Amino acid sequence: MSPLVIAAAADRPAALQPAVVALLRGDLVIFPTETCYGIGARADNPAAVQCIYAAKQRPADKPFAYHLGEWAMFHHLAGPVTNDMLCCLRAHWPGPITFLLEVAGVKTGFRFPSDPVAQAFLQACGVPVVATSANLSGEPSPFDATMTRGVAPHAAVIIDAGPTTLRGDSTIVDLTCNPPVCVRRGVAPWP
Repeated sequence: MSPLVIAAAADRPAALQPAVVALLRGDLVIFPTETCYGIGARADNPAAVQCIYAAKQRPADKPFAYHLGEWAMFHHLAGPVTNDMLCCLRAHWPGPITFLLEVAGVKTGFRFPSDPVAQAFLQACGVPVVATSANLSGEPSPFDATMTRGVAPHAAVIIDAGPTTLRGDSTIVDLTCNPPVCVRRGVAPWP
């Protein structure tokens, strides 16, 4: 069955409802960020998370990052962070950087995209969402909805907001190291 494709704009949040309903019931949803299109699932639904691995043909030892639409969800998931760390995060978010933090002894990725459609979708979901690029593992990241066809059959809904504003992957910075270490160079500069 083909996924439902919805055209979305940040000023029309009601248009996102089919995607929100799909994600909440445990289906996969493809959505835009400023860097590329991602495929996401409810983080608290292990079966849905496993569907992302299957869709991408991704090795099971590569975790996904939480994708945030608001600061409240970050604080809920990450728990207390130092003032220095919070200042660092606020200087770069929302934006195209994934930060790795230690949460309950586990290195965990967090991404707060600046794309307004992504923010509106993630806020409307109201639950933790994990996501990764909406491509088969090893393939180029998708910069528009049509490039997601490799994983699209596994998604219930595709939110099509046109081409992404940036074309590249997010930068990944490990904040569990002192000083922080850039794990992947992406579109955002890191010292």
